[in-house]
Amino acid sequence: MRMIRRLKWPAMAGLAVLAYLTLRDALPSPSEVWDVIAAADANWLLVAAVFQLLAMAVFARFFRRLLALGGVRVSRPRILAVTFARNAVAGSLPAGPVVSVAYTTQVFTKLGAGKRLIAAVLVLAAAYSGGTFGVLALVALVFSPETRVVTLIAVGGVIAVAVLVFKAGHLLDRVPKVAGQLRATFNTVGGTRRDHLRLAHLALLNWVLDVVSLGAVCVAIEATANPHTVLLGFVAAKTAAALAVVPGGLGVAEVGMAATYIAAGMSGGQAAAVVLLYRLVSYWMNLVLGWIAWILLHDPVRKATIGGLARLGSSLSPYVYDRHPTP
Repeated sequence: MRMIRRLKWPAMAGLAVLAYLTLRDALPSPSEVWDVIAAADANWLLVAAVFQLLAMAVFARFFRRLLALGGVRVSRPRILAVTFARNAVAGSLPAGPVVSVAYTTQVFTKLGAGKRLIAAVLVLAAAYSGGTFGVLALVALVFSPETRVVTLIAVGGVIAVAVLVFKAGHLLDRVPKVAGQLRATFNTVGGTRRDHLRLAHLALLNWVLDVVSLGAVCVAIEATANPHTVLLGFVAAKTAAALAVVPGGLGVAEVGMAATYIAAGMSGGQAAAVVLLYRLVSYWMNLVLGWIAWILLHDPVRKATIGGLARLGSSLSPYVYDRHPTP
C-alpha cells in the first residue's frame, strides 16, 4: 500500500503531462462548449440518468446478495440507501474511501452483521469490482489498434515476471498465508460457485450500465464516437480518478476522459460537453441523492420525515374530500 501511495504522485504527474500535450491545441472556448450542451437531446440525457440509477441499484443488489449469503437480510430500499450514502461519502470527503469503509462498517453493524462478515463483504466487493473493471480495461486496450501491442506486451511481461518470482521462491512463503486468508474470506460469506459467479455478473453489470450511461450522453450531443471509443474514455476517466488524491477524482477524471476523446478525433467542444454532462449525471446527481440517503438513514431524521409527511397528509385530506364529495 505504501508503494502504491508513493507511485500516485509520479503517475499523476505523467498523466498531467500527457493530458497537456493532448489538449493544448484543442481547448474549446466556453461558448463552443455551451452551444453543444444547449443543443443536447434532453431525452437521451434522461436515459443516461436512468442508467446511472440502474447501475447503483445493481451494486446495491450486489451488496444485498453478499450480506444474504452471510446470513444478514436487508430490505431493498435500505440497502439502496446505504449504497448511495457510502458512494457519496467516498466521493466527496477527504480520504473518502477510508471514511466510506468506516461508515459502511457502522451501518452494516447496525443491520446485524458481525465484524468478520463485514470485512469479508468489503474485501469481496473490492475484489469483484476491481476485477471486472480490469476486464473492461483490458477489452478497451486490446481492441484499440494504438494500444493493442503495448497492452499485450505489458500483460505478457507481468505474467512472465510473476512466474519468475514465484519460481524463485520469493512468494512461496506468502502463498499459504494469502490463500488461507482468501479461503477464510469466502468461507465467512459462504455460498456456492454459482452464487459467486452471480456476484461477478452483478459487478460487471454495474460497470456496463455506467458505460451505457456515458454512451447515452454521447448520443445526446451527437458526438462522433463509436462504442469502443466510449469505453476507452470511460476506462481512462475511472483510472485517472482512482489515482487522484482529490475527492471523487474531480478535475483528474474529467481531463483523462477529455484527452482520450480528443485524441480519438472528437472535437474539443464535444469532448468537453460529454465530460461535463456525464459527470453531472454520474457524479453530481449520485452525490446529491447519496447525501439525502445519508440523512434519511439516521433514525431520528427518518422518523421526523415520516411523521411530517403523515401530518401533511392528514391536513390535506379534508380538502381532498371536499373537492371530491362522495355521491
